[in-house]
Amino acid sequence: MKKFSVPKIVILVACVMGVIGLFLPYTKSIGEYRDNLKSNPDTIVAKEVNFKASDVMDISIMEYFKMYKYEMSHSSDEWTKGTSTVNVVITIALIAFIILTLVFALLNKPILTIIFTVLMGISSGLMNYDIVDRGVIPSSTYTYGLTYYLYIALAIVILVSSILIIIKNKKTKKNAK
Repeated sequence: MKKFSVPKIVILVACVMGVIGLFLPYTKSIGEYRDNLKSNPDTIVAKEVNFKASDVMDISIMEYFKMYKYEMSHSSDEWTKGTSTVNVVITIALIAFIILTLVFALLNKPILTIIFTVLMGISSGLMNYDIVDRGVIPSSTYTYGLTYYLYIALAIVILVSSILIIIKNKKTKKNAK
């Protein structure tokens, strides 16, 4: 069995963190709004997707995905449908790029790992741009959650680790000659 190098372990851990990040807070409620949600945790606030107040205190990417999926097929407003469709596509892309980064890291393909990491970072950046551009965050009710920043940081860590793997591979080949 081939030994895992430190950069490869870092990439694998980063990919696992990326998957976990899909369920961590992307946005978090603030101020009076948060206090109201806390004091009424069992109140249904989004009946269509079965979200209680406690569910929307901190909203993950997967919870947004659920909302966008619902809006995409049930909204009568074309702008909302379009925005929701774009966000569903971006979320699916983010998930796919995390998985592909992991797969190519496991297959010892650092160039492909870099390509899908860049695409992961771009999809995260697009998601972040959209949520800020629409005024969802920062607002009087929500601010940035952990995963708003997570994927850009993970992309940087994975890129650096992949470059270290490429350098190590080139040195190994050069020394083998």
